[in-house]
Amino acid sequence: MYQDLYSSVTFAQIIVLVVLGIVLLNFRIRVEKKTFNLRLAKGFLALSYFMLAVPAFIEYFFDGGFNRMWVEIFTPPGASIQSMFFTFTFLTILQPISMSRKQILLHAALIFGVIILYLLAAFNLQQYHWVIYIFLAAYFCQLVFYVRLFKKKYAVSIKQLEDYYDEDEQGRLRWVKISFYAALSLGIIASVSAYFPFKFYVVFVMIYIIFYAWFAIRFINFLSNFDFYLSATAREPEQIPSESEILVDMDAEREKQLKKSLEQWVLDGGYTKGDISTEEIAKVLGTDLLFLRSYFRNNMPCDFRTWRNELRIRKAQEVISENPEISINQIAQQVGFVTQSNFYLYFKKITGCSPTDFRDNKAVRK
Repeated sequence: MYQDLYSSVTFAQIIVLVVLGIVLLNFRIRVEKKTFNLRLAKGFLALSYFMLAVPAFIEYFFDGGFNRMWVEIFTPPGASIQSMFFTFTFLTILQPISMSRKQILLHAALIFGVIILYLLAAFNLQQYHWVIYIFLAAYFCQLVFYVRLFKKKYAVSIKQLEDYYDEDEQGRLRWVKISFYAALSLGIIASVSAYFPFKFYVVFVMIYIIFYAWFAIRFINFLSNFDFYLSATAREPEQIPSESEILVDMDAEREKQLKKSLEQWVLDGGYTKGDISTEEIAKVLGTDLLFLRSYFRNNMPCDFRTWRNELRIRKAQEVISENPEISINQIAQQVGFVTQSNFYLYFKKITGCSPTDFRDNKAVRK
């Protein structure tokens, strides 16, 4: 019974990984300089899926073609390579142009060089288990380096997105953080999976099949909308001063004109449009980004982001009151929130209750 289950899981593993690898390879990204790393990451990710399918293919079609020693020796470097490919993919999502070809090649050469030395030692020493233990320690150091690098790039990416769109973007990138740590955890478990009891191994394989299928779908969805991220993270660095450094001459006539433009912008429902940069909004208002920020700092009780979110929440209250049958998610999108989590956060912060509670209270009063 268990053997049949193992064979079924192994076959499913092969099919799912190969199909996902082919789908990734055939997904088209327009060719230009700033998409090079994205195209490279897509290829590496597809290669990772094919590599994951190879041991399962040998196991299923050649009745355990690797003996136990081979499995023990090859599993840790396989996990190391997977971690490298996946980390590069995650860093590319966060910072599409931050890494050069030279950096990528040097890092890959270092990893593969260490693996070659490890394999030579493992296959030529009788006590090969000690070599495996040393490599596992090195693999742990590799993962620590990746975690530190990821956290740094994640923070930079969040800041770039929020500065560019003047929105709270953590909800949009949360899947990247979850995926990274899930992939890292699966890699650690996979590196010692050769020692698992049979039942635990089957469960582990099923879990990682589900994860890799989910991640491929999310990555393809990201590629379908990568212009949103590229606009903020792949542009050339600009010397834009911080809020505390902005010194703009506040001309009374310009302020008066901006005030009128803002009033008309509110009447036109401009605040309900999401995924538009603050620079673009400033142009629509007939001014520039620095003057807009200075205006809010000098004339308004809060910054532009908070002011716009308050307008959105007030609009959401109106929509809920007039159309209580509309779903909360639809209302969030209608008033300009790109993530439902941000909508709930600001709604409760501004009104003191959740959107659902607000709708229920309105229904009771009626």
